[in-house]
Amino acid sequence: MKWTAALRAVKQKLATARPEQKAKRMQPNPTLRANTGAYRGRMLLAGAMSAIIFVGGAFGMLRHIHRSDAMLQVYQNGHYIGLVPNDHDIYTRMQRVAAGYNIALQAFPIHTDVSTTYPWQKVASLPTAAAAIEVNHRPLLYTTSVHDANRVLQRVKQSLTANVQQGQQKTVSFVEHVGIRAETVGVKNILEPDDAVDLLLHPAKQNQIAGRATSPSAQLLQQNTNQAKFAQKPLLSVRSQVTVTETKSCPYHVKYVNDASLAKGSEKVVAKGKMGTKKETVRQTYINGQQTAADVLSSVTLAKPVDEIVERGTNPGIEDGDWIWPTDIHTITSPFGWRFGGAEFHPGMDIGVPTGTPIHATNNGTVISAGWNSGGYGNWVEIDNGNGITTVFGHMSHVEVHSGELVSKGQLIGESGSTGDATGPHLHYEVRLNGTPVQPMNYV
Repeated sequence: MKWTAALRAVKQKLATARPEQKAKRMQPNPTLRANTGAYRGRMLLAGAMSAIIFVGGAFGMLRHIHRSDAMLQVYQNGHYIGLVPNDHDIYTRMQRVAAGYNIALQAFPIHTDVSTTYPWQKVASLPTAAAAIEVNHRPLLYTTSVHDANRVLQRVKQSLTANVQQGQQKTVSFVEHVGIRAETVGVKNILEPDDAVDLLLHPAKQNQIAGRATSPSAQLLQQNTNQAKFAQKPLLSVRSQVTVTETKSCPYHVKYVNDASLAKGSEKVVAKGKMGTKKETVRQTYINGQQTAADVLSSVTLAKPVDEIVERGTNPGIEDGDWIWPTDIHTITSPFGWRFGGAEFHPGMDIGVPTGTPIHATNNGTVISAGWNSGGYGNWVEIDNGNGITTVFGHMSHVEVHSGELVSKGQLIGESGSTGDATGPHLHYEVRLNGTPVQPMNYV
């Protein structure tokens, strides 16, 4: 590592060495000058290594700065270097680096809180080699090395493609222009790989990661403070494309055929439809695990669908299954069936209404007879409602329709009265199925 600022500090210390050392260096003895030069080189290397070791420990120090009270005072050859958290991993790392340069470190634990005025900034701002993860050529965050930056981006891709369907071919890339560049930045701006992954996936955790106050990602979040959803989304977007082959169902079509023998509005299925099947090769596109497109690359029909055939009624003169009352008054004065102790059979039902009450067709149909009936019904209307059903309206005072006329449900066909064999004004309503009188209450 190249610690530019640290080396300058070491050189400045050497330039202000003790007077006796400076005087010795001024003596003209060549051997002494050679020894002094060697000594100066060793001191320069030792001083540089001390700075390197201490700053190397700062990586871990920053991760523990808010959660460690027990500290270590670190010395090199009796000279105080600084404070680090009393953490085994941190101290082991420092000793391992020091041993590689034959430098002896001494550490003495102190059990007190670190003063709030301790100059952490001087340590945290020391420049060190790092790697910037960039978006559109602008740094987003810094991590420990180019190798770690590649690992961070790979883990982000894996996390944002976990829900993507597997297929024959799969390509994964960032939507943005993402790059990696070697940088030299202050230690406080460098994230460990795990923290870098966490920040890229969950930017809302920005304030939970130490040392990020002036990082590029912090600035990016500050610029989007008015966008509430921004902090909920990953800082990077991953596009995945996968090619899959699927067998799918093909829907059948419904064909309608007009049928004059069916009541208007009614339908009858005469041939059921059957689904077909096809094999499709589809390229599916996902953004952060959510499918955004599906493009069919090829399609092969395995079985053709079979159309469903439905007959649709067009005859307005045939009943549609729903019946209504012929009058607004529903008072029955004589029901259907035997009466007078079984001496007489009543083929319909009498509805008590005053003369002149409007009478309506109880369903669609065709008028068979309209006018006077000599069989005791007086003025009547007989309607063929289709499907073997006939309706009869008797004792009317006035008839509004004629034979052969198509009538619709609810249409006015006449007015009530007391014509024919009637003892008073009423409507005789009768229903016949294939010529036989049946219970009329089932047809109102």
